[in-house]
Amino acid sequence: MKKLTATVLLLALALGFAFAADGEALYTQYCQACHQADGEGIPGTYPFIGGPIKNLSAFDEGREFVIATTLFGLKGELVQRGYTYDGFMPGYAPVLDDEEVAALLNWILEQTRWKRPGTQAAAAAYTPEDVAQVRTLRLTPEQVHELLTKVEEVMHATNPAGGNR
Repeated sequence: MKKLTATVLLLALALGFAFAADGEALYTQYCQACHQADGEGIPGTYPFIGGPIKNLSAFDEGREFVIATTLFGLKGELVQRGYTYDGFMPGYAPVLDDEEVAALLNWILEQTRWKRPGTQAAAAAYTPEDVAQVRTLRLTPEQVHELLTKVEEVMHATNPAGGNR
């Protein structure tokens, strides 16, 4: 009986790992076409995301914006590295669950090769609970852009030199 119980537990554990969200696979499927494999984007067309997500993830308003952008998309002007972007990013709330969004964002945070000078060294991991809380906001991409404006105010107030966006 102990052998059967141990086997069932090991199988359940293995299946749990097999079904756990894979942030890298999610990035490849949903983000890489625009933001590229290295997170650099295409200057003037799709923005760099590695450093900005790491910087934004270091404070509450930024974390909310990062999750909201992933869930609901973004529409409105964004200036980064001397380029002005005025496109549209789709949201993935209809296709990604809370665990998948957290796994995707955590995978991006773990990409040390995407770090730039001035980028936060570490930020707390995203949790499915963080994502679930933001999901209840049900924002439009334009409303997410309004969050960006507020986040930029916080960033400039705490880092008047600008930082790495």
